[in-house]
Amino acid sequence: MKETNLISLRDLEIIITYRGASQERRDNLRGVLRHLNRTYSDYQIWLIEADAAPTFDWSELGDPKIRHLFVHDTGPFPKARLVNLGALMAKSPIICMHDADMIANPYYMKGALDALMDHNNSDALCPFVRVLNVSGNRRQSFIESGDFGEFAPFLESDLPDDVNLLYANTPGAINLFKRVEFIRIGGLDPDFIGWGGEDDDVFLRATRLGVRWHALSDPKATLFHLNHDSASRLQIVDDELSARNRQMAFRTGEISIEEVEARAAELAKYFR
Repeated sequence: MKETNLISLRDLEIIITYRGASQERRDNLRGVLRHLNRTYSDYQIWLIEADAAPTFDWSELGDPKIRHLFVHDTGPFPKARLVNLGALMAKSPIICMHDADMIANPYYMKGALDALMDHNNSDALCPFVRVLNVSGNRRQSFIESGDFGEFAPFLESDLPDDVNLLYANTPGAINLFKRVEFIRIGGLDPDFIGWGGEDDDVFLRATRLGVRWHALSDPKATLFHLNHDSASRLQIVDDELSARNRQMAFRTGEISIEEVEARAAELAKYFR
């Protein structure tokens, strides 16, 4: 049943990048889209899919808030390039980078958006620090309902067996950014392909270039990750491409400010 008490996101444009490499990932995307539609109003999604062929069929949902764009790409997942494409098409003053398997506490999602739109204390907000992984029947039940109420009890309580800590903190997953500032610093660096690094890089580059980037430490500022592949990231972190991405990101914090400025200026040319 359609919810009547929807939270307005004030015409926010949400960029979701996606590759349906497994049934779990395909199901997770539908759970996220169902949750957004059940919880919020006044938003638009740029769903940008990169693969050999589409796995998302817009007609299954028929949601006019979703703009589905398919990019043929069979290499390592080009998340950074796809996010930049979404930011290029977006027109709203605030954009949201939103992973296809993450669920935010709606209270903090709305609070972060209002803070960026109504006040001038921040340019970017990562209002979700801790990430909890949800698996098993609990994950499946949420995918079918899209109801955040299924996760709310675990914001402050002990975790059941099918919910585990994935990250104690993260700069990525769901971020809200003033679009003009995102473009000024050059967006995400498309040299990052495959898993990891692009969020650390943009955080370091943004803060060094004067972007007022803030996060919240309240335990309730929690993200819920819909499980796929594994409940741990240890194996992915050991991957050669992921290690290369992390090294690239760390270098952003070590090079001179002149190099950071030159790199941002070069990356920003994409948006002109």
